[in-house]
Amino acid sequence: MQKKIIALAVAALASSAAFAQSNVTVYGTIDLGQAWVKSNASAGGVAGQKNVGRLDNNSSNIGFRGTEDLGNGLKALFQFEAGIQTDNGANPAWGGARDTYIGLTGGFGTFVAGNLTHPLRTMGAKVEIAPGGAGFGTAASITGAIGATKTGADDRAANALAYVSPKFGGFTATVAYVNGERNNSNAVATEGEVRQWQVAGQYEDGPLYVGAGYHRVDNGSPAGMVGDKESDAAVWRLAAVYNFPTNTKLTALYDNTKAETNVAGNYSKRAAYSLGVMQSFGQAAVGLEWAKSNKIKTQAGTVADSSANLWTLVGTYSLSKRTTAHARYSKLSNGNGADYAFYNNPVNNPVAGAAGRDHTGFMVGLRHSF
Repeated sequence: MQKKIIALAVAALASSAAFAQSNVTVYGTIDLGQAWVKSNASAGGVAGQKNVGRLDNNSSNIGFRGTEDLGNGLKALFQFEAGIQTDNGANPAWGGARDTYIGLTGGFGTFVAGNLTHPLRTMGAKVEIAPGGAGFGTAASITGAIGATKTGADDRAANALAYVSPKFGGFTATVAYVNGERNNSNAVATEGEVRQWQVAGQYEDGPLYVGAGYHRVDNGSPAGMVGDKESDAAVWRLAAVYNFPTNTKLTALYDNTKAETNVAGNYSKRAAYSLGVMQSFGQAAVGLEWAKSNKIKTQAGTVADSSANLWTLVGTYSLSKRTTAHARYSKLSNGNGADYAFYNNPVNNPVAGAAGRDHTGFMVGLRHSF
């Protein structure tokens, strides 16, 4: 009996020692907002959605991250992060809904594999003035889509590998490869393996942030690029943020996207951009963001009246370092040939988007990070 107790004690000590070598942090965000949204009639005269109240979940999440010192400057790192539906109590989206990865870091930089935020999405989040870059009315509604189709530039990448260089005087480089895990080649189609590439450079030092990146999709996109599953796409993106000593933040982003379908010569492309300003007054801040898409162009020419504009007014008040009250008003205006929608929490219940339909939303909410 005594030997058994000693064995259990030794096992417990060994387990404790192993656990002590890893530093694990539990973190998360709960963000809910009472919203009222509506849309007008489409260009074809189909009635829009009348004003409706709803409780919006703005990217609430929970995660676990940690590192283990492997010696000689090498560390293992991991993160497991899941979205949680705090508005309706639905099951958490475990497994890959948010950034979940394992990797190694050291003097050579950082290598990770898993479900990742790729560099172009990071640029979009950097310039966004809405808390957490979440909820309706974010600039990605315009800069992350061509009409009704998301380009994938502002989504996470599943089955991804990424390398991030060490920082050199404020500059870092990122290279990522995304496995499509599908090959479209068969007796009829010969497009080949589905995959994505991303490369980006970012400079951040003091008040200035500047980023430039390229995103390439070969033979299809998990986000469903314009047209069909065998489309190719190329996205160029530039982003900049500057924080003035007056507690004024200016943001800008330019995005140029072209998608080609497997039908020879067919494509859709557009240029889009956003500008934002955020002014802090102690615990309070107010900001205005504008995003615009130029007209969509195809192999047949420019699509008439296909531009869109988005205006979002944001106000925040920090109740503490972790808790913030926030409010926003957003209006997305489509030309009669455009059908852009809010990127997150769209106005689509029960009326779906359609060309020429405008979308409006107002929300007040509370955000807590732990």
